[in-house]
Amino acid sequence: MATTMRAPTPPDELRLRLSWSDFQTVLAVARHGSVARAFEPLGMTHSTLLRKLDLIESRLDTKVFNRGRPRYTLTAAGHEIERAAREFEPLAIGAEMRASGADLRPSGDVRVSVSSIVIDHLLPSVLAQFRSSFPDVQIELISTREHVNLRRREADIAIRIADTVPDWLVGRKLADLQFKVFTRRSRRGKLPLQNIDDLFLQRRWIGFERDSHDLKFDRWLARHVPSEQVVLRVDNFSHAANMARSGIGIALLPAFVASSIPDLQPLTASIEGLETPLWLVTHPELKDAARIQVLMRAFGPALANAAAR
Repeated sequence: MATTMRAPTPPDELRLRLSWSDFQTVLAVARHGSVARAFEPLGMTHSTLLRKLDLIESRLDTKVFNRGRPRYTLTAAGHEIERAAREFEPLAIGAEMRASGADLRPSGDVRVSVSSIVIDHLLPSVLAQFRSSFPDVQIELISTREHVNLRRREADIAIRIADTVPDWLVGRKLADLQFKVFTRRSRRGKLPLQNIDDLFLQRRWIGFERDSHDLKFDRWLARHVPSEQVVLRVDNFSHAANMARSGIGIALLPAFVASSIPDLQPLTASIEGLETPLWLVTHPELKDAARIQVLMRAFGPALANAAAR
């Protein structure tokens, strides 16, 4: 008589204590920095999210966050959960999109407006992953310092570094970007962080165009850095980063360049008042197009992960 072999039941200590939604919860709170900012994107109430965090820490029998005010910071255990969630999230989303995309069969051209600093340092890995999943979607990148007009269809999707976006656009905030002052890495080793007030008068700076005051970064440099300290002016962050790498001067840059330009090191902590959201938005009439849907769903978490790294 034939017998049926059953897989052995794993002992209790090998069973996973957390579900994927628990990992997503920790990742969301880590990205937003607090429960107050994370509960709405997670589709929870403030009290529900607090209870879920308590349950996660109870299951692990360890703290995941140091719950300070106003910011939550990850503990060593929390970093392990956040890192695993960040690495798995693109895989999960990609698998879901490929499964649903079998019916959607997205194809066609998508024009994406995005700043050059994001193209250079956040998009390459995101685009490579997207391309492997959806080879029939052709992406055209439009790099400009000014925001293109989505209402006039100058682009289909915009990735913007801006405090706000028009409320009629469809999309979401991906991350809050920090900004620091960077210099060329010293051969003598890592330099200590410095008082920014001293840097204004003692160092040579790379500035932006003299007559440009459209962005708060332009206004911040114009307000704080004396004109005689500016040795070179450029028209975007990417050019400023390249010039700083050469040692011409120091430059104000998004903090995320630290992980992709080893030749640069920060001279300051994140500058108060310059934190700026990174947005992914599209025109409401395009949101149901298959090629737009898959790009928005793929780019969002992947860009958020890249910015966090």
